[in-house]
Amino acid sequence: MSRAGAAAHVPRALPSCVVHVGVAVVAVTLSVMIIPTRFWLIVALVLSIAAAAVPRVYSAWGLAVLLALYQLSVEPSAADWRTYTLLAGIHLLHVLAALSLVVPLRGRIDARLFLRVLRRYAVVQLPCQALLVIVLAVVSPASASIALPWLAPVAALLLIALTAALIAPFARNPR
Repeated sequence: MSRAGAAAHVPRALPSCVVHVGVAVVAVTLSVMIIPTRFWLIVALVLSIAAAAVPRVYSAWGLAVLLALYQLSVEPSAADWRTYTLLAGIHLLHVLAALSLVVPLRGRIDARLFLRVLRRYAVVQLPCQALLVIVLAVVSPASASIALPWLAPVAALLLIALTAALIAPFARNPR
């Protein structure tokens, strides 16, 4: 008995290695952009290569943590473009790394699927970038002299509302 390989024609298909190469490009770019010290840059580049080559190791998320920790050492500024780029880049790294877990290295991926993923990415990024502008404007050293005691209870109420909004659909329809 012979075993024939399954073949399906996918119109407008991209090679699935685009996802893995995208992980590598985004990871290396963010690493070079954010990390100034040689040792940690080498660690970040090794994590970048591992994230693209062996997605099951989950090194992309380790790299995301490393990049975020390095950004914490930088003075917050609403005028610094690297903060906005890092937010978008880490999110894109997460999206591509998650996609690389389910997409084989060799094969084809429907371009419409890829565009849907990128559309969701853009829909999430728009409010996140706007919120980052507001947060950086509030916590930047230029605005540090302004006392904002009302901000803590407002933030707590917003956090409670967000939690309720996220939990409500699961409470209504338990599975």
